[in-house]
Amino acid sequence: MRTQDDPTEPLDAHPYSTREFAVDDLRLLALIAESGSMNAASQRFGMSKSVLSRAVAKLEELAGGPLFDRTKQGMTLTATGEVLVPVARRAAEVVRDADEAVRSAKGTPQGELKIAASALSGQQLVAPAIAEMAKRYALVETTLKVTGLGPDPVAEDLDLVLRIGKPEESYLSTRLLISSPLALYAFRSTAAEIDLDDPVAVESLGRIVIAVDQVPSRWRLSDTTRRSVEMASKPLVRVGDPTVAIGILNSGSGVAKLPMVYGEPLVRAGALVRALPNWTGPKLEIYAVLPPRRMSVPAVAAFLDILIKHADRLQGQI
Repeated sequence: MRTQDDPTEPLDAHPYSTREFAVDDLRLLALIAESGSMNAASQRFGMSKSVLSRAVAKLEELAGGPLFDRTKQGMTLTATGEVLVPVARRAAEVVRDADEAVRSAKGTPQGELKIAASALSGQQLVAPAIAEMAKRYALVETTLKVTGLGPDPVAEDLDLVLRIGKPEESYLSTRLLISSPLALYAFRSTAAEIDLDDPVAVESLGRIVIAVDQVPSRWRLSDTTRRSVEMASKPLVRVGDPTVAIGILNSGSGVAKLPMVYGEPLVRAGALVRALPNWTGPKLEIYAVLPPRRMSVPAVAAFLDILIKHADRLQGQI
């Protein structure tokens, strides 16, 4: 006769199994399901595929079957996976809520601070704010993720993300940081060879198009008399980040449309000049985007305050 503690008795025979779903494994499952594949989740969230694979393997063992069907196109949830993923998402939310509660209870800014921004915004806007944060609050450990994709801060567990344009997701908290007209800029020595007031001559330099959301590939500009001009010629090059466009300009090629808040400091430094100096494009808006209730975390609130003040100083110099 077997006793309850008989080691030869199958584990599943017990009314309450000692095997438990780990919250972190469930959180990783939710990230994989959202990304569509191990590779996509690894690249998007900066995690090794081995960590993700182990989490799925443990969950599949507990579930008694596969959670994904592997295909050439990626990973498709099985029926078991479809049932478990909503639970995994709720588990991830519980972890975030617990983390926010603990961090909010600490009166002094401390702990991790996770931020995401494009390379140019990271350099011009976020980096000085991080430096100021480090001087004031030595207990805060800041990480900056450089990306032009404007990730969802909830999905990627980030404290603050800089995005172009106001987010459509109603559950996110937002704060307008920058509202800056777009203008044309060229390398100083190259621009000296043309009439900078002539739209045809300026466009002939070759358009460097920045292929990001909220920035149209066709350039429309107007002057104070409401005259307008459109530039739609084939681009010299398309780039995914304004920093690359500035690098091409500095090599002596092309003309680029940049937010004046970032372009004018380069003009004052003598690197670039304004092309069509009396013409501007529509305003580009940059928002600080945060998960719900994240502003109650002292480190986040302190950083956002520093960031807003620095953004105001930048705009005041235009």
